[in-house]
Amino acid sequence: MVFGTEVDGTADGREASPAPEPGRAWVLLPVAWCVWLLLWILPSLVVGPRLAWARPWMMRETALSALVAAAAFFLVAVWPFWPALASSPGRQTLSGRWLGLSLFEFALLVALAGPFALVAWSVSGGTVAAAPTVVAVLGLGVFGLGLRVATAGMAPRMTRWLVLAAMTVLAGPLMLEYATREALGVTCGWLVGVSPLFGLVRIGLDGWPEGPWLSIARLWLWPGVGVVLATVGLLESRRRRRRAASDG
Repeated sequence: MVFGTEVDGTADGREASPAPEPGRAWVLLPVAWCVWLLLWILPSLVVGPRLAWARPWMMRETALSALVAAAAFFLVAVWPFWPALASSPGRQTLSGRWLGLSLFEFALLVALAGPFALVAWSVSGGTVAAAPTVVAVLGLGVFGLGLRVATAGMAPRMTRWLVLAAMTVLAGPLMLEYATREALGVTCGWLVGVSPLFGLVRIGLDGWPEGPWLSIARLWLWPGVGVVLATVGLLESRRRRRRAASDG
């Protein structure tokens, strides 16, 4: 094993049985992913064109943006915590095989999103900067993988806090900017730019960022956070394994 195996001691000092690897739920994950993307692209394809006045996310011109935003949300707020949902609390493992399966899952999800992206791109009539989009998707994958490693390495009770933090980082700035614009009539563009979800969409549509440091930071800020989270998860996993061995 590259990282070793996470072992949690029970109350009487016995070793807990190993947890299911993340690849055990490989059927349900792609299905949930495809259904999620389909639910976000259908309003732009079916509902919006039939309405006299459609919301921005229901217009054909925004189909690709809505799809990319939905994919970003899933990769950060759902995919990192999928192994925790498929196993008992405190019984995940960190190993080379576990990491390989996680990378395979990420590659599979990106591949399955290809047909949806082609449909959204064809109906939206817009253009996409290919290279910046690839870099942004990979950076978002590093962030999501960091959350996944941290979830597996830390104590089970920390998972709910990581979920809350991921949801806050993704949706918090967007909701706060919307509330200030509707209630006070003030637009805070810099606040929206904090969200990695918004950053991925803008980089894909506008190309390489220029100008303010916050725009440039989108390329390295959240991948860097993912690396830090992964390091913390690995160190915490090693500490818990040593404590379990000493208690046993």
